[in-house]
Amino acid sequence: MKDELRIRPIRRTDVPCFRELLDAVCRERRHLAFTEAPPLAEAYRYVTDLISRKDVQIVAVSGNEFAGWCDVTRLDLPGFGHCGRLGMGVAASFRGRGIGTALLKEALRRARENGLSRVELEVFASNEAAIRLYLKTGFVMEGRKIGARILDGNTDDVCLMALRLPDSGTAVRRKPAL
Repeated sequence: MKDELRIRPIRRTDVPCFRELLDAVCRERRHLAFTEAPPLAEAYRYVTDLISRKDVQIVAVSGNEFAGWCDVTRLDLPGFGHCGRLGMGVAASFRGRGIGTALLKEALRRARENGLSRVELEVFASNEAAIRLYLKTGFVMEGRKIGARILDGNTDDVCLMALRLPDSGTAVRRKPAL
């Protein structure tokens, strides 16, 4: 029988498993800007900080295995406190099962509950599956950094995307000026 997938907030005790998953996705050298996860002590600091700030970081767990994560970190600059920056990843063995969609929807729900009205992200143009997920969820393309990454002899653009959360009571969506 397959283990049921649970999506829940991260706990400090999850950090070793989270870091292991993060490292696996980083080492694919395709989806994230990092090519390896930070040291365990730094991962503990990051997660502890997110928890203490009440930022969003959730994990998808199947049995004892971490399937994915999604976080939305509030920006700390004056005038940007309504914005959050999204990061996520799904283990290669769990992709294509709707886990990314479930994580993203839950993270956005929690971000809205935390008072955010805008969530933004950067995604490599070559990550077409992620871009489809973000567009399906309501994100819009706001810009593109041409040739922003050159890694392993491959050049990739970085797409800038954002989502205005419903009921934010702030400005409406606009197409970026070209």
